[in-house]
Amino acid sequence: MPLGRRMVLVLLLPGLVFALVLGALFLHQSNRDLDRSTLARGQAIVSFLGPAAEYVLVSGNPVALEGLMARALEQADVAAVAFYDAGGALLGRAGRGAADLPATAWKAEGDGIVVVAHEGRLQFVSAVLGLAPEVEDYPSAVDGGRAERLGWVQIDLDTTARDAEKNRVLLSVSALVLLVLSAAVGMALRLARAVGGPVAALAQAVDRMAGGDLEVRVRVQSSSEELRALESGFNVMAGSIAEHQRTLQARIDEATAQLAHQARHDPLTGLPNRRAFEESIEHAASTYRRAGDVATLLYLDLDRFKPINDTCGHAAGDRLLCELAGVLRGRLRAGDQVFRIGGDEFAVILYGCDRESAHRIASALCEAVSSFGFVHSGRTFTVGASIGMARMEGENHDVSAVMQAADQACYEAKREGRGRVIEYQQP
Repeated sequence: MPLGRRMVLVLLLPGLVFALVLGALFLHQSNRDLDRSTLARGQAIVSFLGPAAEYVLVSGNPVALEGLMARALEQADVAAVAFYDAGGALLGRAGRGAADLPATAWKAEGDGIVVVAHEGRLQFVSAVLGLAPEVEDYPSAVDGGRAERLGWVQIDLDTTARDAEKNRVLLSVSALVLLVLSAAVGMALRLARAVGGPVAALAQAVDRMAGGDLEVRVRVQSSSEELRALESGFNVMAGSIAEHQRTLQARIDEATAQLAHQARHDPLTGLPNRRAFEESIEHAASTYRRAGDVATLLYLDLDRFKPINDTCGHAAGDRLLCELAGVLRGRLRAGDQVFRIGGDEFAVILYGCDRESAHRIASALCEAVSSFGFVHSGRTFTVGASIGMARMEGENHDVSAVMQAADQACYEAKREGRGRVIEYQQP
């Protein structure tokens, strides 16, 4: 469950329980007070009618009986009134829907009052008692007088008003509880938004950062000083991580580029190496098979290099190779390539070049190498170049075949006196 919802529940549940318990207690107390008030009123009325009905029951005067019932009906909430004689026979009844004497009425003796709930009413029944007068001549027989039951009086109280009041109290309590709960919910939601919202935004930003989005930031908008400090701190941290990541990535890219360059270039001369040469010649063969573009391969082997290397040392030989690499690059067209494929051997691929132009370029390379003077320790040394040329055309378009043909032509150039260009001729 999200933090905001948990905060709402934690903040709301105590208020909900408190409001419900307090409302239930208030409702219970109000209902009990209303019930007590109704019972007390009914008991008071029936207790008043009991002594007042003593004369009526003894005399049997119907006029007095009707007057007594009329006065009883004038009381608030009295719906009906009835009088019964000692045998339970009805003497008089008045009011709305007066019910018969309850079956438990015989219990209403002395000061006892029977209360019965019946069809939305409360029936109060009390015995009407009469005291026999004392006879001084016979004190032992009637010592202290004797209570005689003359009949019963019954009133029915309408509980509609009481029930309406209970409903009103229930609605009032419910409205109050809802109001309290609404206020609690509002406060809980506000606090949840104030705390849970920024925390959720931070959690989402952390997830996005973990997923690789280093440019994620959060809005510094919390009303809490602590949360604002946390939001600002996260943005600073995210910016620092992003900057370090960019720096690290730049270094990785640079190192990768250097490794890629070193993997395809000769570390001494800086020329593409044998691996790059093989890739380029494969590409040239594929282009020829697809589009018919002819490429020319030159194998170049230096002459008189070993004596300089042995006499002046390997450092001088390395310097000579570097300088000759620059000479070769300077004599080629922009789209051509020169490679150092090992030792004092170089390879050149000429693109989009006819046979005559290829011969002219190869001869220029041979002449440039021969005329180059290498100075070491005050001495000038010269070297030469034997070049074998093979055209990638006709049946001679396989990579291995072209390489073998150029190598064979280079061998022929050395065998025939060096310092020259020989093109491979198919037998």
